[in-house]
This record gives sequence, C-alpha cells and structure tokens, in this order.
Amino acid sequence: MRLATRLVVLLLTVAACVLSATSPAWAATNWLVHVASTNAGQARANALPSAPGSISAACAAPTTSKTITVSWSAVTHASTYSVYESTTSATGTYTLAMSGVTSTSWTSGTLTASTNYWFEVVATVGSNWASAKSSASAESTIHSSNPFCAQP
Repeated sequence: MRLATRLVVLLLTVAACVLSATSPAWAATNWLVHVASTNAGQARANALPSAPGSISAACAAPTTSKTITVSWSAVTHASTYSVYESTTSATGTYTLAMSGVTSTSWTSGTLTASTNYWFEVVATVGSNWASAKSSASAESTIHSSNPFCAQP
C-alpha cells in the first residue's frame, strides 16, 4: 500500500476507535496529528505595527491643574493604546499609567509636584499584536511653587 493510503487508513481507524469509546476519558486526551512529509504547508507572518511616533507631553488645561496631556501620532489599524510613565529618566523604568486608550491623546491624573515625568506609548492592533514602545517624550516637570508645567 502507498504511504498516503496507509495514513488515511490509520486516521480512519483512530477516528473509529475514538467514536466508539464508551468512556469520556478520550475527550480529555490531547491528540497530535502529523502531516506526511509529501504534503506542503503554507505559513504567513505579520509584522508588528510601528511604534507611535511624534509623542509629546504638555501641560493640560486648566493651568491650575497639575496634569500633563500626552499626545502621539496614530498607528494604522491600532485599536487601543497604552501609556507608560517614568519618574526616573527617559531610559528609566516605566510603569503602566493607562491602557485601553482609544484616541491619540491622554491626560494624566493629578501629578506630584517637584517631579520629572517621561512618557512612552504602545499601540495594540486587535488583541494579538502590540507595537514596540515609542520614543520617550521630553522631560516634563511639575513645579511645587508654580502649578505650571515646565519643559527644560
């Protein structure tokens, strides 16, 4: 018998055994199916979306509020964005400030005075693809003596 015919007979035999089983234990078994070496398959990879570009952080209105608005360029097909912040440096450790942002800007909550802030943004396409983080924004500082933001 040819190899392909043997494979079909084997698969039919296995299927018949599975269908005739009276115990539900077969349902919990993971089955591994091997494709014969004469068969060809096709695979396709998708590239990650580009990182959001042109990120900026500026004081939010009203100027008496100690908040910063972060804005960025849209990424094609992005469904949501996540904003990360650092208080150590542009290359420091970033923590998630907000996820699920659907627009290309986000305003922080009230920030701590006399603290420097940097922001990065990640785009998500669908539920499976996330871009690389954007470049860090310029340093933004909330001054304690004056609630206005300042960028050095």
